[in-house]
Amino acid sequence: MTLHVQSISAQVYDHLRDYVIAGRFAPAVAIRQEALANELGVSKIPVREALIRLEREGLIRVETNRGFFVVPLTQAEARDVYSLRLQIEPPAVAEACRVAGARDHAVAKAALEALNTAASSDRLKVPRANRLFHLSLVKPLDRPVTLGIIERLHLVSERNIGEHLEPAGGEDQAHVEHATMFEHWVAGRAQAVEALVHQHIEATFVDLMSHY
Repeated sequence: MTLHVQSISAQVYDHLRDYVIAGRFAPAVAIRQEALANELGVSKIPVREALIRLEREGLIRVETNRGFFVVPLTQAEARDVYSLRLQIEPPAVAEACRVAGARDHAVAKAALEALNTAASSDRLKVPRANRLFHLSLVKPLDRPVTLGIIERLHLVSERNIGEHLEPAGGEDQAHVEHATMFEHWVAGRAQAVEALVHQHIEATFVDLMSHY
């Protein structure tokens, strides 16, 4: 694999983050930097830079003289993350739908289409596409702090998205829920979309808890 166009460090980060979220690295096994560098066709420097960035995001930990390891999301962390999402995200989406214009609708539609494409063709891209769709429903608020908090919560919880979609019908159900949320959001039905987003997050949380 050879990387092009985007900065090498950014591309390596994107690839490694996708690998972490997809469960490619076992939590108890040190990540092999040299093997990753060879696979991506780069030196070890951008690989190490990407791992350090992932450590800052809480996805990876470093152990002295042992290397980098994936940090699994604990049950307590999952409860914390989804509790915060339930408090912040549904009302933010509802408020955003009241002020969203045609350009915002187009951005959200494109994000939903990208998510559907990823779900049918490249599972590695699903967590990121899912996050971008959810964030597109909040962005019209133009409240960067709120958006940043919601994005951070998505980043922390993305490691478990695959587990939620793995059972038969998981992706189909998520597709229906996302499409329904988008339909009500575009129509400006704030109360309905707030309830739908709350139900969607809560159902995901309940399902994820069954994996612990």
